[in-house]
Amino acid sequence: MKFREKKYAMPIGLVLAIILGIILTPFLGVICFAPLLVALIGFYIPYYFGLKDRRKLAVWGLAFVLILSIPFTLSVISQIDASENNMLHTPDNELYNGTVTPFRGSPGDTHEFSIMGTSEVVNNSVKVIITNALNGQKVNEFTMIASGEMSGDQEFTYRAEFDDNALYSYQFTATVDGKPIETGRNLGPVYNSNTDIFIAYWPTVIFALLIQVGLLFYFLLAFNWYSERSRARMEDMIKQRQLSQDAFPDKIDAGEELTCSKCGANVSEDTSRCSQCGERFGDELSHLDENEFECSECGATVVGDAKRCWKCGVEFEE
Repeated sequence: MKFREKKYAMPIGLVLAIILGIILTPFLGVICFAPLLVALIGFYIPYYFGLKDRRKLAVWGLAFVLILSIPFTLSVISQIDASENNMLHTPDNELYNGTVTPFRGSPGDTHEFSIMGTSEVVNNSVKVIITNALNGQKVNEFTMIASGEMSGDQEFTYRAEFDDNALYSYQFTATVDGKPIETGRNLGPVYNSNTDIFIAYWPTVIFALLIQVGLLFYFLLAFNWYSERSRARMEDMIKQRQLSQDAFPDKIDAGEELTCSKCGANVSEDTSRCSQCGERFGDELSHLDENEFECSECGATVVGDAKRCWKCGVEFEE
């Protein structure tokens, strides 16, 4: 028995597809062909291991996306936890060591945003921009307060309170030599628990995976259906053609006509001589009339006093 025909082959195929899908899902936004690769894995690995029913494949496609969305959402939560130790800075480090403390909290808590700036930074231009990380909406923008002398690097700070139970992100901006500069964006402060973040973020991940992977998966399913349908039509056409040939054969039934062994002409069953070459059939095949003989060149039967073969034209000696 082949491995794919065994009972445990299909579960192994499903698990293998899930493992490979989980490994590749974080690269969906990095590698251009990653969504197609994940869709191919999700479709063809189970198909190879025996999951060929299209209805079951359609259900599996949805389950595949839902399963992939869980570890992907958990990876987002782990990235949120890792954001606590991130320090923001501008590309040329005019602003550096930007952070917020405390990183986690609850509505009503006071959080201090701080960042270091070089002497090139205009004093009143340093700002912190707060955004709701889940919906991308800007919450507020605050001008930060400088501390220390302007002759060297100094710290800019701002204390703020937030009333909504949400997941925030922040970014610092400033002006140097009349040009605006900005840092990257970091998460914080975080007011939601990891469970709340998962519940809020999971539907977004599911929708994104359905668009990126799910549509490609169901396209492969439709293509598979069309290919099998076309193949079945072709096989049906071949069968119909064969039946037609059997019903209307090109050659006439052997009971109605015979084929001359000499010249290959079709002759009637009840004739005793070929109309083309004169070959005799049946009981007369074994002997010739006393006044007849066979042409030595073509085998045709000619009368005894003939001087030339009626078929091939050869002349006979007297």
